[in-house]
Amino acid sequence: MSQLSFDFDEQQESNTPGNSGVGECINAILSADIEPPNIIVPNFLVSGEATMLAALAGGAKTITTQYIAACVATGTPCFGMTATKPEPVLFVDSELSKYQIQQRFKLIYDYLGKRPTKGYLKIIHKRSFKSGIPDLTHPDGFEKLMPDIRASKVVILDNLSSLYRSAEELSQNDWNYYNDCLDELRELNKAVLVLHHTDKDSRNYRGHSEIARAIDNILIAIKDKKQSTDSKTVIKVRKPKSRHGANNDELMTFEFGDVSCDGKFKMQRVF
Repeated sequence: MSQLSFDFDEQQESNTPGNSGVGECINAILSADIEPPNIIVPNFLVSGEATMLAALAGGAKTITTQYIAACVATGTPCFGMTATKPEPVLFVDSELSKYQIQQRFKLIYDYLGKRPTKGYLKIIHKRSFKSGIPDLTHPDGFEKLMPDIRASKVVILDNLSSLYRSAEELSQNDWNYYNDCLDELRELNKAVLVLHHTDKDSRNYRGHSEIARAIDNILIAIKDKKQSTDSKTVIKVRKPKSRHGANNDELMTFEFGDVSCDGKFKMQRVF
């Protein structure tokens, strides 16, 4: 069998870098003036990145994220972390009623002692559309949210199962469009927080690995049943996945509710 052979000049020419193709020279990237990501809430919200917060049903995913959204929209320190300037937030809540949303945010903003500037925290809820929140599994559903998404710096999706209703959690192909959407939001420099459920042991998020393909950071929240009481809930958060840094199995612990037994709502970090 004869071996393939190339003329030396032809082979060398094929290896010579040129201007064709879409690849970008690393020297151009190294010398480019690229704005670093805006860390809005460390570990939770970073511009151009997507984070997943997963917990069991009743694991305080929503109220935790409502508190984060309230802090971001007002530029208030969140869990004792340094505050940034207020950023416009879009919160897509597919489960709570408008009344429940009202009562939750009243508690939170009474605790913070301030409310956001008009338009800095927008809620899309079940009654925002006549036929309910569209199924984001399909392009026509996601496109209905785009006007509000474009006007926001932070996008919170609560939660994956009820927003991507037609997708089977264990089917890889059902999550292709979802990942395309996350990639688009990251490209638009949005800070994205996706709420999801964990498996029964709270060791990992529920469903196919493809669900986290476009996710930069995964946070797992677990209710500490021993420390929680009738008046307060204690939540431990760990970080099993980080695309850009070390994982941290004990990221933080916080508590919320009537933690001081004075009839007033509080949410505060304890570790």
